[in-house]
Amino acid sequence: MPIPKELKNFLERRGTTLLVRGEPGTGKTKLALELMKTFNLAYVGTKRSIEEIKSEYSWLDEELEKKLFYIDEKYDYKDTDTFGAVFYLIPESMRKVLNLFEDGAVAGIIVDSWHSIISELNILAMEEQERAKIYESSAFFLKLIRLSENGVNFIIVREGNEDDNISYLSDGVLTLNKKVEDGRIYRWFTIDKLRGEEVEKSSYLFTLKDNKFAYLHSRRFKHPSRIHGFENSAKEVSSAYFDNIFTVSRNDTIVFDFGEFLPTSYRITALMGFIASFASQNSRVLIIPPNGFDMSDLKYNIYLFGLEKYYRNIAYLYGEESMESFAKRVDFSDYKSIVDIIKDELSEHSSEFPPLVIIGYDRLSSYLSSKENMRALYRIKDAIKESGGVMLITGNIMGEENKKFCSGVSDTYIKFKNIGGDVIMYGIKPWTRVYHVDISYQKYPKLLTKVIA
Repeated sequence: MPIPKELKNFLERRGTTLLVRGEPGTGKTKLALELMKTFNLAYVGTKRSIEEIKSEYSWLDEELEKKLFYIDEKYDYKDTDTFGAVFYLIPESMRKVLNLFEDGAVAGIIVDSWHSIISELNILAMEEQERAKIYESSAFFLKLIRLSENGVNFIIVREGNEDDNISYLSDGVLTLNKKVEDGRIYRWFTIDKLRGEEVEKSSYLFTLKDNKFAYLHSRRFKHPSRIHGFENSAKEVSSAYFDNIFTVSRNDTIVFDFGEFLPTSYRITALMGFIASFASQNSRVLIIPPNGFDMSDLKYNIYLFGLEKYYRNIAYLYGEESMESFAKRVDFSDYKSIVDIIKDELSEHSSEFPPLVIIGYDRLSSYLSSKENMRALYRIKDAIKESGGVMLITGNIMGEENKKFCSGVSDTYIKFKNIGGDVIMYGIKPWTRVYHVDISYQKYPKLLTKVIA
């Protein structure tokens, strides 16, 4: 379902009022149409807006189009005792919808957008002075509130994010937002209020791809013991996950810039995708881990990804003595020593497949000065180039100077960010759209990417 469970539970109750608000272009109408489809609601808008909806949204079928109503059209309706005198103080389109509600054909009404409909009604009210007060904004909303007391669900779509009487009186409030960053657009909504519902997550990213609203949620990885059908040893290993986003060639330098507060499971899984795809081809994999990816994490994930038989292809460059066979001690405070051990490892282990060298930029920055760090990376890059390998620079890369350096030496620069608990990524080099990143487990953890439209 393209609707979060908090909102689903809220709208499955009877007699709720929900305000959906946001600036123009944030996706309010697409969300409203998804709610109409999911919760069997009628949709009331201006004639112009509904004609645009019919022409723009090809996925609306004949049954859904029957639930679209113009606010200013004349409709055949029958009287009702259920809604009392209020029934005669609202437009005929809404009276028709209330007839449908009584017949069990719809569960409620969407009004989109509030300001457009009020303006339309005010124009009509000018023809009859006694109707002017009936369609004044606050008075009209109070009539709808009274109808909700009879079990009708109301969703009001309104321009702008400011609080007003509607936001105070509504049972629920959603605010849609849009941000343009580096030429990319991403959207999210916040749950500001849902009376009677426990809100576990108050902010969600969403996509409008194919003119459809769908929320996005970055789940946390669960330990395999809690996943039904876990296989202890996978016959296959993962790919780098990103083949549809960028390509990797010999001599390439890739940067994974992990923003602050990025969940550990996403950082490790992104790196393990590369480790698994190279190690399983008998490539040499050398790892200077980024901060937050220690030896115990690597050992655990080697078994989690079913890479036990490729142990010999992996070397973890470590700052202390270790009992682990894959650990190689190196003096991180001496950049020349780091370069020498990588050169030695690359020369000692030849293969028809290119080697992979992962450099935790933030870990080296803990030991080396900025200039030493850059010198080391230049020399490592040259050594990798001689072997036809691939270098992956990774970690939380802080400071403009470091970011510019990494961007300058890289062929591919990918940025990962935590947005309200969800993970997004996008390519700075090459330029890509914004992707939402999720994590799942089949035979091993996988990163799933989806374009945010």
